[in-house]
Amino acid sequence: MSGMGPNVNNPEPAIEQAATGCLLDLVSSFVTTHVSWKPLFIGAVITGEDRMRLYFRSPERDRTYGVDVLITNTGPGLLGALVSPAFLANEHMHQPSDDPHCDVIVDLTEY
Repeated sequence: MSGMGPNVNNPEPAIEQAATGCLLDLVSSFVTTHVSWKPLFIGAVITGEDRMRLYFRSPERDRTYGVDVLITNTGPGLLGALVSPAFLANEHMHQPSDDPHCDVIVDLTEY
């Protein structure tokens, strides 16, 4: 992977495959039923052995959310919660972000 630097480790193939499956489910849930008030899924990155950060843009707020999830626990319940704008807008779940790609972080690794 050119341009990523020498310290970047590629994820294990099984983790990458599981993440790809989660992303396909997520994208299809947003594409097939998208309405203007739903958060817009804009990207994802694998951040650890079983961790992934999903990025969403709020259509109602000028804010980008970084949502940390466990790849192995990303199923229909979590995906359903993520399509709800009220769920991501819950200020009690927001953490300050040091990620230049998002304004706040929502940790759903315990979800």
